[in-house]
Amino acid sequence: MSYNESSQIKYWMFNNEGLKKLREQCNNQHKQVILEKTPSSEPNILSPDDELSLIHYYETKTLEIAMALNLPDKVSATAIIYIKRFYLKNSIMQYGAKLVMLSCLFIACKTEDNHLDIDYYSNITKASPSDITNLEIIILESLNFNLIVYHPFRPMYGYILDINDNSSIYNNTNGVSPIKFDTLWETCKKSIQKSLFSDCCFEFHPQIIALACLNLNWDGFNMYIENKFMDKGQEFLNGMIEKINQVKQVLLNVPDKPDLEVVKKIDRKLIFLNNPEKEKRKSKKDPNKNPKKKTKPTTTTTTTTNDTTNNDTTTVVPTTTSEQTTTLTSISTDQEMSSNTTTLTTTTTTDTEMVNLETTTTTN
Repeated sequence: MSYNESSQIKYWMFNNEGLKKLREQCNNQHKQVILEKTPSSEPNILSPDDELSLIHYYETKTLEIAMALNLPDKVSATAIIYIKRFYLKNSIMQYGAKLVMLSCLFIACKTEDNHLDIDYYSNITKASPSDITNLEIIILESLNFNLIVYHPFRPMYGYILDINDNSSIYNNTNGVSPIKFDTLWETCKKSIQKSLFSDCCFEFHPQIIALACLNLNWDGFNMYIENKFMDKGQEFLNGMIEKINQVKQVLLNVPDKPDLEVVKKIDRKLIFLNNPEKEKRKSKKDPNKNPKKKTKPTTTTTTTTNDTTNNDTTTVVPTTTSEQTTTLTSISTDQEMSSNTTTLTTTTTTDTEMVNLETTTTTN
């Protein structure tokens, strides 16, 4: 099946106004449900922009987890698209983003033929198998079972391969940097990953997104696109360049990282929204009282082995490296994120940035 015949172009393409309307409708619908039950919760109701900020945060976490699990780029990209589509029909106030993220990633592994054992995945992500699988049907129904996703990776690879095959033309042009296939591919791939944190997938053809990413990373782009598409006519070329420029502008406005301070404030509203008792307890506390933090004594575990040959005693202090890490661990709990029924903790280890996913239970 080609892209032009796919469910993606039939059911999942919108303009900017259409996306805004869908998100506002979804937000308002769940807002009314909450206010009917607990009118006092209104100060903690999330706005559509609040929801988008949290969704963006969990999209970046999806990419980090996929990288930690050594999953292909296509798997993480498909999972992020599933998250985006799901929250066009559902509110983050209704379904916590952490478990939706984990379920979408697990579904994407199956869709992209990169299966993970559920027990292994559960152990790595610190979420129970039932928490992951219970959301599958809900997510699949929200996606209308449209699971095939077309990404810009494939057309991008084709363009760079074409450029590489005709490198003699571009390498001999003044002002154009020599072409290195692997380097150009890696830089363009990062731009494609960045596009996943925008609405480009809903508004533009994957081919246009790929060309925009190529334009941002290669100074010979203008010559290439004229040689590649001039036979289709100047009008077609002008229209394509206009769309490419629109995508470029979107990508340039996508932040490299979510603003954690903003995200934590929104997340705290969500915690209080789903756990009103927490807010009541907090309001009763004396703001001037600073309770002392309990410090845990540090212990060092050593393993002692005796060499029976020379009766020497050897003390071995176990060490771990990022390669030896079998679960997504973290050093501290400085950035604690919670969404409805889950808590997400992110930190940085000494070797690589990992993610600690801890499931907690809250009361609605």
